[in-house]
Amino acid sequence: MINKTIQRPPADIVAGFRSLLSHDSITCALSDCMGRFNAMTADMKPLFDGIRFVGTAVTVKTLASDLAAAFKAIDLSQPGDVVVIDAHGSVNTAFWGENMTLSALNRGVVAAVIDGACRDVEEIRKLRFPVFSKGIVPNVGAIAGYGEVNVPVQCAGVAVSPGDVVVADGNGVVVVPLADSGDTLSKALHLLGTEQLVQQKLKAGATIGELVDVDAIFRSTFSYQNKALKRD
Repeated sequence: MINKTIQRPPADIVAGFRSLLSHDSITCALSDCMGRFNAMTADMKPLFDGIRFVGTAVTVKTLASDLAAAFKAIDLSQPGDVVVIDAHGSVNTAFWGENMTLSALNRGVVAAVIDGACRDVEEIRKLRFPVFSKGIVPNVGAIAGYGEVNVPVQCAGVAVSPGDVVVADGNGVVVVPLADSGDTLSKALHLLGTEQLVQQKLKAGATIGELVDVDAIFRSTFSYQNKALKRD
């Protein structure tokens, strides 16, 4: 299945997320706002340091080592999109390379996120095109005409649908579902304001244990355990 059009988040929502890139560790804040979920696994690595981006997901589901769906996804992308490739964790075949990067740049794609491997990394680094992947390997896939574009996929342990907001920084990659994007943006703005106050107190000499009242948390836990023991 190849879906040529997708629902995208409103431009002001995407711009709002992009404005958050000025904050350090924005992916951590977004994950916190989503119940500490929606972060891709730790084996997803950037091709170079300093990668930070926000974009709208255009998704690819590969079949075996076929690159055709990834090629088509690039052609269907719009400026500001991120190509997210579900390559099923395969790290022995490259699903992205220099020519695909040049093609993506022609379409205004801002990044590629691959649950699999890539190649031509020296050339891609020179182009400064952001890529997160699980590995690097010279072997490239075939072009046989299989796979799907703009369907729900999984990428490194996270469900990704076309139109979701993809955010990356030095901590990794998080995915904000399209339906929750406005609410998550509002929560993130509030959380960042709270974090600023907390850090001011820490810099003034407080400890994180004092600020969260960790002793009260322990007392609550011990009280619950004692009640459970008495019931037993």
